Amino acid sequence: MKTKSLVFLSILFVVACGNNQKTSQELLNSIFNSTYEHKIISKGDNLPNFNRQKDSLDLFLVALHERIEPKKFQKKAGWSDEMLKVKTQFLIDKGWLIDDDKGLRPTVFIVSDEQGKELYEYGMPLATDIAQSIEKEIPFIKEKFKARGLSDNYDFDSMSFLILSNVLLDNWQIMEMEATYLKKENRPERHGKFYYASIEENANHDFEPFGIYGNQYGKINDSTYLSIYGNNRTIVNKRLKSDTAFKDSVMNLALKLTPELYNFFDEIAKDYKPKLMEILNEQTDYSREVFEKTGYSDEIAFEEFFIWWYHFIYTDATNRLAKRNKLTIPNEGKFYYW
Repeated sequence: MKTKSLVFLSILFVVACGNNQKTSQELLNSIFNSTYEHKIISKGDNLPNFNRQKDSLDLFLVALHERIEPKKFQKKAGWSDEMLKVKTQFLIDKGWLIDDDKGLRPTVFIVSDEQGKELYEYGMPLATDIAQSIEKEIPFIKEKFKARGLSDNYDFDSMSFLILSNVLLDNWQIMEMEATYLKKENRPERHGKFYYASIEENANHDFEPFGIYGNQYGKINDSTYLSIYGNNRTIVNKRLKSDTAFKDSVMNLALKLTPELYNFFDEIAKDYKPKLMEILNEQTDYSREVFEKTGYSDEIAFEEFFIWWYHFIYTDATNRLAKRNKLTIPNEGKFYYW
């Protein structure tokens, strides 16, 4: 598998480079006409302490990621020489930009729509192995589901999206994956805070950028938070704040995580962890090759690249399982639980 993956990478890289023919001006126009979303992976109060979109700071970072000269961005944005100097230093001080012998470069994960499609292609070997691995585990997971008596009150198939994607690969797993595979005690430090950050182009506004599955949380009342797993969650969170009827209907649909369910989820995630780690470890050389070939090694550490790329990988694995009718993605593309 490893040899095949590296050959596949080399072919794809040639194709990707051949498609990147836009001029700097065309790229700048595209950047200013695009929509970008900011994602953070953090814990507690480890969050950015500044507005990343103010004065087009995020667009400046995207332009630098695309290797556009700062002066060309300055002209397009209408920045004065002083503003360029001030904003550059501000981002350096915040740990979102570096200036060394290679020039100005962003230090957060930035991905355009075109690059996102390439990352899905690069992730195919890992996503395929993960999907096949989970498919083999499904009979044992169902047996355990039945043995716990959960099948008396719950339908496994209707929960399969949550169980096989969110539990095995995302929310119940990603911190364990981060600690065991990436082996980092702390996330990158930026202005005294520790977090991973990304700027992602969203070309399809009906869904999250690149259709990536993830969790979002909405407040129902002072003691209850609704969790939403899927790839079109933002509009739900807005409606929860203003539409009481919608809130009530969602809560009627939402799965309540009883202690029995939570313990089951926690157990199967721990059971699957060694198998996931084995796949990731077997493909480490390939993953580092992707890191180098895509140019991200000039901007961020491997750990920050991989934690974001992993989202593409497990989303693809999820979709592969769905295509084989091994899990059912809700028609709305999201699952509610609390």
